[in-house]
Amino acid sequence: MGRTLRALIATLLMVEIAAIFFGTSTWAILSELHASQAVILGGEAVTAVIVVILAVIVFRRALAAERRIDEGVSSEA
Repeated sequence: MGRTLRALIATLLMVEIAAIFFGTSTWAILSELHASQAVILGGEAVTAVIVVILAVIVFRRALAAERRIDEGVSSEA
């Protein structure tokens, strides 16, 4: 399996959990504040943008880690 695929799988698993947590938290907080539907959907949109930015950061870090792992394995053999 290629290093890009391994990094992508790790990123998807971590970001999926974060997206569920942040989305649910945003909805619950805004609902408890009795916000209108438009405000709740706007908050969810902002949360989605933040999750995408988080996914990019996590993917870059995972790709760098996979690159270091591949270099470490090849230098030992």
